[in-house]
Amino acid sequence: MYALTERPSLPLTLPPASRDTRRRHVGATVLEDGAVQRFNALLAQLEANAPAVSADQLVTLARWLQDQPAPQAVALLSERLGRAEHLRRMLHDSDWEVDADLRDRARMLISYLQQVDDLIPDDQPLLGQLDDALLVELAWPAFAAQTQDYGDFCRFRAIQRPRGTAGERRLAWENACLAEVALLQQRRQMRARPYAGVAPLPERLRVV
Repeated sequence: MYALTERPSLPLTLPPASRDTRRRHVGATVLEDGAVQRFNALLAQLEANAPAVSADQLVTLARWLQDQPAPQAVALLSERLGRAEHLRRMLHDSDWEVDADLRDRARMLISYLQQVDDLIPDDQPLLGQLDDALLVELAWPAFAAQTQDYGDFCRFRAIQRPRGTAGERRLAWENACLAEVALLQQRRQMRARPYAGVAPLPERLRVV
């Protein structure tokens, strides 16, 4: 309804797992086993189906990122961090309800992003935000549906300016969504309905 057509995200794909355990340098940072394990433990809390990340995969991803044109690399990281900012706004919006479990996980994600000295320290140019962006990317399936609904609600609220309490404004948005779904179903039914009772057109007159 009020959802915008989103531009496809630039890819941030975790490389295939490797048995190589020797590569551990990301820029000036050495990826210690304990730090990688803590990163994976947090990731599993945020999204149970997310894959574990190895030091070698991070090294490969970091080298790939450095090979990208600078504007594209910055945009790739900024897009993920922008998702987290959208999530933060959702948590602080009194008009929107978030269940306790999702709220706790969102806070854990945001808390990690606010750390400076995390898996890859943030003071490293470009690479310092790679672990933050990767965490958002791999954990995002846990938050995608809720943040998409919230974005739709925000656009509805900005355009329609519904009145009343927070609950009444959400109800107005939900009713608008239901009305839109009903209209779409009606249109589909009309397109699928065969034309009946229409007499065949007469043959064209021929001039002899």
